[in-house]
Amino acid sequence: MSKFYDPFNILHGKEGFKVEPPGTITYNGNYKDVKPSIECIEYDGEEIRRFMVDSIEPKAFDGKILWYNVVGLSNVEMIKDIGSSFDMHHMDLEDIVHVSQWSKIDIKANYNFSVLKMIYLREQKIIHEHLAVYHNNNIIITFQETPGDVFEDIRERLIRKQGGIRDNGGEYLFYSLLDSLVDQYFIVINKISSDFIDIEMKILEGDKKSKDEIYELRKELVYLINSVTPLKDSVKALIDNEDNGIAEEMEPYYGDLNEHINQISDSLKAYREMTNSLQEMHATNVSNDMNKIMMTLTIFSAIFIPLSFLAGVFGMNFEYFPGLDIKAGIYIFISACVIIAGGMLLFFKSKKWY
Repeated sequence: MSKFYDPFNILHGKEGFKVEPPGTITYNGNYKDVKPSIECIEYDGEEIRRFMVDSIEPKAFDGKILWYNVVGLSNVEMIKDIGSSFDMHHMDLEDIVHVSQWSKIDIKANYNFSVLKMIYLREQKIIHEHLAVYHNNNIIITFQETPGDVFEDIRERLIRKQGGIRDNGGEYLFYSLLDSLVDQYFIVINKISSDFIDIEMKILEGDKKSKDEIYELRKELVYLINSVTPLKDSVKALIDNEDNGIAEEMEPYYGDLNEHINQISDSLKAYREMTNSLQEMHATNVSNDMNKIMMTLTIFSAIFIPLSFLAGVFGMNFEYFPGLDIKAGIYIFISACVIIAGGMLLFFKSKKWY
């Protein structure tokens, strides 16, 4: 089971909770040591170039699509320079560096701005990463926290000229980015399904250490639901908005994307309910184990009640007491105690009390 990424730990870390004015551009994520870099992919239907740049400036549309991928959000001055060059609102710049911001897709007057959660597997561990996307005509800028992402397949399709991505505009590239994120959600759900089955088997086998794994799984599901639900609402609002700017030929793609997100959302909610059932099953197992322990102790107590009575009676200091003068009295007493204890055990066994 992977370690859960808790966005609230960012706000309530060792330095304590900090209240900052709206529009404060301060990176509050965990990847502050990542060296910032910017990669550019420039392409059209005929050619493609992939290279590194030091800064990003607006460029008049000449038939080519520009995809800038900004890695590392700790350099807020670089983020501010990009925002100033493309006339981005300072609240959008804040959302770029505030990793606790929920997913959204905003259609603005001059550009579209999206906040997304990139959730994927790396060495069978679930990785959570904050992602922001700026989209304006022929330019798309993606802002991510660390090197490595889920878009390598898109880059390969661009280079190999596959899937029609080179023959379409920036809107199709934006859709492709969303589609890649959603595809990774399916892979993560498969991982959760596998973890769920493993935990369920452990519970059925009576593994008491599965409690921590159930707790981690529940937290993971809560985070995923909190990431997918706002995205689902945003995509639905985008489709329902008549002024969304989506080309008519792109509407079926977004409709299909919406169906996939709904499927993911329903799956996550189902697994959350089943995880609650796992927790109840684990609690029942713990309760049954405790009941077995109490039953064993009760049986021992019940057996020793008559034996304690006999020991108390024959231990009284009377001068004249029947049987005290018998040499084999101790053996008779022990035999009687064994017979009584054995008889009680057989009685309990016949009643199926243990």
